[in-house]
Amino acid sequence: MQDSFVPLIVSAGAFLAVLLWRVRPLVAWTTKRRASREALRLAQGRIAAAPDGPKRAQALCDAADLLARQVGGPGSAKGLYLRAMRSDPTSVEVIQRAVTGLSRRPRTLESLLWRRLASSPWKESAAATSAVLEALQSLYDGPLRNAIRARAFANARASLEKGPTAPTTA
Repeated sequence: MQDSFVPLIVSAGAFLAVLLWRVRPLVAWTTKRRASREALRLAQGRIAAAPDGPKRAQALCDAADLLARQVGGPGSAKGLYLRAMRSDPTSVEVIQRAVTGLSRRPRTLESLLWRRLASSPWKESAAATSAVLEALQSLYDGPLRNAIRARAFANARASLEKGPTAPTTA
């Protein structure tokens, strides 16, 4: 072997090492990752097989819970939770599962809850809306720290539970 080939061989080896390192996330190295992918495939099959309504929302939440635990999954989980909320707009359980699943990502959860408030009339699903308002209030009391918004959501929840009040005339 000539001395001029040594740098070529070293650079080719370094290139292959970098290439393998970059492709590494595509290969399922562990059985845990394989098991989670299989569970996600099963959940997606249940989503496709489920009719509209509460069963579909349940299947969507199961898939979103799996994605929320993965590294790149909170964005995809948010989309599945939104689909679940659209599938069963009056369900409080879907909202609670979304809050639990995205509790580590408060900004993503905030965005999801705001979309839920904007997507449906508050009076048609008062219990679900109250759950969303309560979750937003706890977010603003806790990790997002905005006391004014927290009080506003507490007032909105109180007025939703009381119902419309008659205006007083003086």
